[in-house]
Amino acid sequence: MKSFFSKFKNLLLIGAYKTLVIFERLANKGIALDFISKDYIDNPYKTYNSMRSHKPILFSQTTRLHWVTKMEFAQEMLRDKRFSVDDRKYPIAEKRRKEFKKAGREIMLEQFENPSMLKLDPPDHSRIRKLVQYGFTNRYITSLEPEIKKIIEDCLDKVHNQDSFDLIEDLAKPLPAIVIAKMMGLPNEDLDQFQAWSEDLLVGVGGIGTSREDIKKSGDAYEALIRYFEEIILSRKTSPGDDFIGKLIQAEESGDKLNVKEMYGTCLLLLIAGHETTTRLIGNGMFTLFNHQDQMSLLQNNHELIPNAIEEMLRYEPPVHATVRFAENEMIYDGKTYKRGTPFAVSIAGANRDPEANENPNEFDITRDDIKHISFGYGPHMCIGASLARIESRIAFECLFERFKNLELEDKNPVWGRNLIFRGFDHLKLKAS
Repeated sequence: MKSFFSKFKNLLLIGAYKTLVIFERLANKGIALDFISKDYIDNPYKTYNSMRSHKPILFSQTTRLHWVTKMEFAQEMLRDKRFSVDDRKYPIAEKRRKEFKKAGREIMLEQFENPSMLKLDPPDHSRIRKLVQYGFTNRYITSLEPEIKKIIEDCLDKVHNQDSFDLIEDLAKPLPAIVIAKMMGLPNEDLDQFQAWSEDLLVGVGGIGTSREDIKKSGDAYEALIRYFEEIILSRKTSPGDDFIGKLIQAEESGDKLNVKEMYGTCLLLLIAGHETTTRLIGNGMFTLFNHQDQMSLLQNNHELIPNAIEEMLRYEPPVHATVRFAENEMIYDGKTYKRGTPFAVSIAGANRDPEANENPNEFDITRDDIKHISFGYGPHMCIGASLARIESRIAFECLFERFKNLELEDKNPVWGRNLIFRGFDHLKLKAS
């Protein structure tokens, strides 16, 4: 009986959603953000291009967000103090609080009330970022290169004699998790558990049609990681060490230090942002190369092009597709009045394909000059770990091309993940020789 009512409820929700899509098409001259359709999942850029051509800021009935697809506006919203990232201040926050309380997620509620710098506006964001920056100096990140290469080589050693392997499962997914764990100085015996929690956590982030089981799994992993970091950080207080957590403990600016909750939030932020960006950058980039064989040949014959190729991969097929901002106060923007708390979805993927920002934006060209993208953000919230993601992906491509002279897609039509925030694959099977 329970199963029957669950299916019936799902049918009603699907019906309501389809109705909203119809209304959206009527309101926007045939344009709708139908984010569960196969056409959108396979190629969201067609939708973003249509939205931008119609209106640079377009309200979507299906997401209840105002979508920004023009690079100029996207950059402005990401740097302008009139737009806030702190969702605790707006009506949406109360819904989140009720959801956490109903689910008995006290740890998640506490962390929601004490967010990472990703969810804070200046001056709180500026204060924490300045302190966290001590763990992301260029010298420190560059010093990790030999360790990163060893991790990649170890991953590839495991599949070297196989006829095929899964680029995501065998390399792109474990690489950032292991790097982050080693950066934090976590014990080797904890690595498997840490990676398992990392994977479970990300199941519930931004997914379309995510099941209750996946949401529970994600919540359990979140709370387990908070408790784990709590134990690790408290044990390091007396003897911090020279790893990332040690640097966070020791970081001080004008007498100011990070408190324990800020450290938890920072560790989780590093885990989620670092994991997803690198994993999907490697997967999306390799898939794009397979679909542009001329560019693949160029790169295979000239590894010096890899850094520029990575920037073009980030622009053309970004790992993160959108981020949200709120109107700090009632405001007039682009000739229209918006209420305080109005949510805007800044379309990173849409802005990257804006023809006013990049010439021939729908062409993939690894030799492109002056590549403009906001795939690592823009303004004060620009990704603090961008240099790490670039190094990880650069070495990954170098090692792949050195190790395998011929790579082919085993599955010519791999399935894109159903996610509004992150874009990428759960699996990408390659034939190797």
